[in-house]
Amino acid sequence: MAPQGEYYLHENGRMIYKPGGDVDVMSPFVKGLWTVAAIGESPESFAVFLRQAHQKGAKGEEIHRLAEHNRLADFVPDWESRVFKKVDHGL
Repeated sequence: MAPQGEYYLHENGRMIYKPGGDVDVMSPFVKGLWTVAAIGESPESFAVFLRQAHQKGAKGEEIHRLAEHNRLADFVPDWESRVFKKVDHGL
């Protein structure tokens, strides 16, 4: 089976794509890991991926870069409000 691409969140807030996958999830530098197959199922799943990455500490400019590169606004016009939405914990 061909290697599967993965995105990982580096501790510095950057989102890094590894075309062959095989990211070492035990590395202290890796703060999140997503397979391309899972995030690419639909534009909505891609928006969920970006929200998860943002919640784990991905930089806003990284989120915007990935969204623009994948033309997410063409498919999910309200993606920014979905991704950057604040969660009210009743505090």
